[in-house]
Amino acid sequence: MKKRLAIYLAVTFGLSWGIWIPAGIVLGTFENGEASSATMLGLIAISMFFPLIAALVANAAVPEKDRIDLAFKPRIRGNGRFYAMAWLLPAVLSIAGAALFFLVFPQLFDTDMTALRGTLRQAGIPEDQLGIMLAGSFVSALTYAPLINSIPAFGEEVGWRGMLFPTLCETMPQRMAVLVSGIIWGLWHAPIIAMGHNYGTGYPGHPFAGILTMILACTALGCLLAWLRLKTASVWSCAIAHGAINAVANLGSVFCTTGATVFGPSPLGLVSAIPILVLALICWRRLSADSPMEQVV
Repeated sequence: MKKRLAIYLAVTFGLSWGIWIPAGIVLGTFENGEASSATMLGLIAISMFFPLIAALVANAAVPEKDRIDLAFKPRIRGNGRFYAMAWLLPAVLSIAGAALFFLVFPQLFDTDMTALRGTLRQAGIPEDQLGIMLAGSFVSALTYAPLINSIPAFGEEVGWRGMLFPTLCETMPQRMAVLVSGIIWGLWHAPIIAMGHNYGTGYPGHPFAGILTMILACTALGCLLAWLRLKTASVWSCAIAHGAINAVANLGSVFCTTGATVFGPSPLGLVSAIPILVLALICWRRLSADSPMEQVV
């Protein structure tokens, strides 16, 4: 177990940080933000598959008897309600979180959607198409976007919920394992958070406040995703939920005068994540407080 865990973490962090940090220095994205470089955005997208690569390498590096089931099979039969939750809950939680954010910070609510209108003008799209585009974004977030996004999300989930979480469950209770794996998952994002990923760069305490916020958000989301992993015995339910979160993450920012911040309105902000934190606590309490690996199918 220790060898498998060490190899997985070394390969995941080695590949990701080994590319992000040098590329960020060369491309200037630590100073100018990730959005300033299409190359950096492409590298971040590709890196979603690094945990998958690391999980396969870690399994291959140990004897067959010590390998772990990465739960590739979807196992949809009998688990339809859990897949439905994975598909739809992120949108509900994100809308609730954005609403809470704007209740706390009403001065940031932009009814005119100024930023989006500016983007449309730059793209040469008539502003009368704004309503159609916005409605299309919401419809896609609730229908096909989670499925499309689940493909790159699968690359992450095989690593975090397919390899790391059950491996930790071999030596500690599930409740502890989900917290440890969530912290590691959040920390993995640190270099790109420093580049403005999810929260931008203009907030007080950058980048450390953003890194800590991401760790909290990943730990909360990890509780939901680990619960889905246990209920369905598949990482595909986790990938769909992860993809659904990515599909709705930026919708609230359309109505925010400052875009995304560490407080919200994305579901990963300190205020807007409160609905997810509540659900995470419920899921966490449903995990075993004393039983390790035997309950991870």
